[in-house]
Amino acid sequence: MQNVSGYIMTPLKFIILFFSIALYSCGQNEYYSKVDVKVARLSNKIIPLVNFLDNPDSCKQALLFLDSATTIDSGCFLCYYNKLMFSYSLKKYDKAIEAINGCIRINPLGHDLYLTGGVLYEKIGDTIHSNSYFKKSLEICNSVLDTIKINDINYDMLVSNKAINLIMIGKKKDANEILQKLHDKQTDSDLQKITLSMMNKSKKELVDSMTNSQYSR
Repeated sequence: MQNVSGYIMTPLKFIILFFSIALYSCGQNEYYSKVDVKVARLSNKIIPLVNFLDNPDSCKQALLFLDSATTIDSGCFLCYYNKLMFSYSLKKYDKAIEAINGCIRINPLGHDLYLTGGVLYEKIGDTIHSNSYFKKSLEICNSVLDTIKINDINYDMLVSNKAINLIMIGKKKDANEILQKLHDKQTDSDLQKITLSMMNKSKKELVDSMTNSQYSR
């Protein structure tokens, strides 16, 4: 899945990570290596368009390339993953949700994907689906945390996402306790600040802070 270091460096911006072009993510190599040559060519055409996310025409053109790619290969994870970036830039949240669901279909164990999907559903006011996705993400986070140690490179990211899921399903007190312990464990001052910034947030505040952030590449 995604490069874990990206999450650890900016845990509050996990929702923005999928907006960064996935072709540059070494963590996705296992998906990209399976892509059809025609699909790869179509995907490569979106690379220069990433520099023009504020241009609706560029975003629409990129989505046309990616739609063509998924018509050829409905199993192209990278194609759906990249559709998120351009769909969100156009504020087409319904299309972004279609894209994240395409990712989940291909990789049904990605806790971060369910969390992203939950935030997107929350953004459009579909609390039934968002709650279901947050619970699924939390379930996967818990199952993975049961198998790793506190010094594992994935630990902080998983705990942060677990806390976010808890906030989203209305368990802010439990989330704050987890975030406080994570803060006390961390030695990096920047990470401590990021962790503290998640504490005492309401669901709406957290969703707004995630979805209103600027693109980060």
